[in-house]
Amino acid sequence: MALNLSSVRESPKPSKKTAYYKLPPGAILQDIYQISDQPRMVEIKGLKMICCPHVYPSDKFRTTNFLLVSIHPFLKDSRVCDMGCGPGIVGLYAASQGAKKVVQADINHFAVKNAEQNKEYHGIPDEKMSIYLGNCFDSVPSQRFDTIIFNLPFHSDPIEINDPLQHAFFDPCFQTAKKFLNQVSEFSIKRNTRIFLAFSNKGDIQALENLFEDSIFNWKLWKITNQDQQFDNRIYLLRKP
Repeated sequence: MALNLSSVRESPKPSKKTAYYKLPPGAILQDIYQISDQPRMVEIKGLKMICCPHVYPSDKFRTTNFLLVSIHPFLKDSRVCDMGCGPGIVGLYAASQGAKKVVQADINHFAVKNAEQNKEYHGIPDEKMSIYLGNCFDSVPSQRFDTIIFNLPFHSDPIEINDPLQHAFFDPCFQTAKKFLNQVSEFSIKRNTRIFLAFSNKGDIQALENLFEDSIFNWKLWKITNQDQQFDNRIYLLRKP
């Protein structure tokens, strides 16, 4: 059945982009609720994609381009896992850059449906891309990846999640990060799999790095940008020893 795009509108080009990195998460969510009341067609790194309500709007955040540019050299002929995929931009980009196989997963059912729409929009076959609904790797079949990417939620406040979209911004007490670190070893190849975790000093970097120290992984702060601004963007690289 053909994908119905009748309700999708082209995303307007704002005269001034909202600097989300300066705002608290509650204010960001309120702004997103206002702009995302219907599906939008956006373009990121030359890829058109649908961005739906209740899903992380990848086009609105500077993390997206930073992450895509940084991981680009590791995608061709790679088996890629796009964890916390949202609308699916990381997986779509990986597929466009010659990834051998892409697996996407998200805890938000709206995000999984959105990622499936974008997979269909780009005509990506099932043998090249699979999408799963679940918490971290809970629903992902056992396999090994060459490259694993997770744009982590920045805020670890102990809140109650009431809307699936909140999962994109809040990881109460780092429950998701802890679960990911406990599971990802089973999907990694010793010394070979690269695990890229995007984060920011807008969140509790010391607490996150303590989790890395307590894990089995070798880790380092791999890339950092926007250090001259109020909050940075950073990518950690983890490897199984």
